[in-house]
Amino acid sequence: MRRVAHRVLRIVVRGRRERGGPWGEAVLAEFDQAATTGAAMRWAAGGMRVAIRERYVARPAPYRLAAAALVVIVAAPFLLGVRFVPSGGMEPTLAIGSDHLIDRVAFRATGIDRGDIVAFAAPGTPPGSFETMRRVIGLPGDRIECREGRVLRDGVALNEPYLPPEAEVIGTECAAVTVPDGAIYVLADNREVADDSRHWGTIAADAISGRMIV
Repeated sequence: MRRVAHRVLRIVVRGRRERGGPWGEAVLAEFDQAATTGAAMRWAAGGMRVAIRERYVARPAPYRLAAAALVVIVAAPFLLGVRFVPSGGMEPTLAIGSDHLIDRVAFRATGIDRGDIVAFAAPGTPPGSFETMRRVIGLPGDRIECREGRVLRDGVALNEPYLPPEAEVIGTECAAVTVPDGAIYVLADNREVADDSRHWGTIAADAISGRMIV
């Protein structure tokens, strides 16, 4: 993935030339020095905007549009992903058999918010298994607990319009927990049939591999 990102970034910065503009070359240098793949991906995502602006802003509009479209087509496979939903753990929000677009890079820079649906490898699943999709309920420092079938965050009951109709009758039961640093608390929307942080505990934030866009 890092090699692909470097190749795309180099094309954006240099095209067919030996060197690009000063800003683009600076981005390439920082990419090469990034210690981790995650840091390199962030440089690639942010650097493309700088490089495109530097290289194409003075050119005719049709040329700029064509160049931007090419970058999107080439970069999309490692910036985005499509996630197939094999089970009903997130119904009715995510239907069984549906496909959803996943952001693989930008969320690492912008962070995760409460209410986001994120992808990760569920604890105990073998390598290569389908990613699990769950909704973020708690961030570090949040106190999550359940009372009378309702989920509370820092003592305030959550409004959860995404739950299936029967959830109001069945309710949600969970042990009280304060989310530690570097972790998130996730719940399924269809809680009667799915595992989540009620069973696994909190999930390491660095285990998140994507955030659902649509």
